Amino acid sequence: MSVDKDTPEQVTIRPGIGLYALFPSLRYSPWVALGEMVDNSIQSYQEHKEELFALHGPEYKLRIEINYSSGDNPTIQLIDNAAGIYTKDIERAFTPAMPPADKKGISQYGIGMKSSACWYANFFTIRTRALGEPIIRTVTFDIPKIIKNEIYELDIEKEEATNPKVHGTRIILKNLNQPVPVAGAASRLRSYLRSMYRDFLRTGELVLLINNEVQEAPMTNWLLAPYWPTDMGPLDDKNYEWVKDFEIELNESHNPINPADPAPKIRGRIGILEKGDTKRAGLALLWRRKVVQGAGNMADSPDDLYRPGRIFGGANSFERQRVVGELDVSELSVTSFKDAVVWREGQEEEVLKKIKEALNTEPNPLLKMAKNYRASDNSKAGKAKLQGSLSDVVDSATRALIENNASEQLGDGFEITKTTEVPEPPRTDETNVVQKVIKLIPQFNSDIILEVKDQIADTSWLRVRQIPDLDKWVITINREHPFMKSFTVADPDSLDPVLRIALAIGIAEIQGLSSGFDTAGFLRLSINDLLRNYLSSRSDVIEMTDEENG
Repeated sequence: MSVDKDTPEQVTIRPGIGLYALFPSLRYSPWVALGEMVDNSIQSYQEHKEELFALHGPEYKLRIEINYSSGDNPTIQLIDNAAGIYTKDIERAFTPAMPPADKKGISQYGIGMKSSACWYANFFTIRTRALGEPIIRTVTFDIPKIIKNEIYELDIEKEEATNPKVHGTRIILKNLNQPVPVAGAASRLRSYLRSMYRDFLRTGELVLLINNEVQEAPMTNWLLAPYWPTDMGPLDDKNYEWVKDFEIELNESHNPINPADPAPKIRGRIGILEKGDTKRAGLALLWRRKVVQGAGNMADSPDDLYRPGRIFGGANSFERQRVVGELDVSELSVTSFKDAVVWREGQEEEVLKKIKEALNTEPNPLLKMAKNYRASDNSKAGKAKLQGSLSDVVDSATRALIENNASEQLGDGFEITKTTEVPEPPRTDETNVVQKVIKLIPQFNSDIILEVKDQIADTSWLRVRQIPDLDKWVITINREHPFMKSFTVADPDSLDPVLRIALAIGIAEIQGLSSGFDTAGFLRLSINDLLRNYLSSRSDVIEMTDEENG
């Protein structure tokens, strides 16, 4: 079979030069950039699905491979078995900002593949064979050369294709502007791509391989439990699967240019996680089946999360740990990178209001359940974790109370006179202090100031003092105390419960002193003494120190 001489020998890339110079400075992330190329493969598959199945039969699946290698000449490749680029589409495919004729698919603006390839590399080739056409075409982009020599037309290399069942596109990126992902970056890339294309992976119509590793769709296990109308317990012992499907219409914010245009609709599925997980909670916004916003929750990443306060509450709410779901926003607009929704005026507010209403409808108001439900992990793994925590605490307490001359720490029995307040060291300009006032407490006839300070010189974790002239009480927590350094610095989420316990101890002491109990501070002083020693350290740190010293 001979090469068709009537096919174009060159492709025009006008008005490409200025854009090609701009593309490397765009603010892509690796998964969004590679996602633009994946989108082109999916678009090709969707447009020619009937022909692909007619040629290969019902077992055909879209296969996309992403391979990268480091070393002296790092490269990235994307290979698909979609329908390739047809002769009639060559001009559009290689010229920036020429959108596809069919704008019902996942490709919209005609810029994604070119811009992402230029962001990643100074040199790349696109080799393609269209389904049913006898020619393999290769176009080479040498970006510095194109810009320097103001090249507006690129040669097309052509060769004969023999096997009709071999078709698709291969993109090879070289002279990279961005590093090849390795270790944690590679894991993050895989997680994001799995999350972004979860719907195609779930149906099985897409096989995605990254460095020969097949990617599986992230799955969600819904909570199965009785309804908790309050945090005091369930209404009965009947189990429900806590997930809701809904559809809302944005008629309130609808202000169309064409009066005949219908109000957009959003369909969704939102539920409660079987096991709370702050990394997994959040909403994913799918546009034509691709996650364009909120992919971070199923990628176990703190980036690209969509957790609006109207649905998820404050930073420490139970909803933020438990609520997860997906919204189909295909009838809305997205950015040119397809990495966020472009909300028209009033749309997002209406969406969140109506979703909240849908989730709180009877039967089984989902958000109320997410807020009130209290889980007890009685699984084998949960019991093992609890046993491990108990062992750690007991080991630490044993060291503090027995091995380290407990009588010197506790006195003989409960001799209150042996526990005395160590004066607070003078504060300097380097002592950071953050305060919050609890306004007039009727029982004490005064305000309480809760403050957190950073003062290494102070050996006390918690202090309580009265300022008679100002008629105020002050409760001070020292964040530089060894106990705080061990248990809250590495895990900021643990600071809130520690502050609450400290506040409770402080208020209890103020209550006692206000009622005439001169020894009301004994408990706090004893706690300070205990926490200053072995109870201030994690067991794993203690064991490591012993091993090193042994």
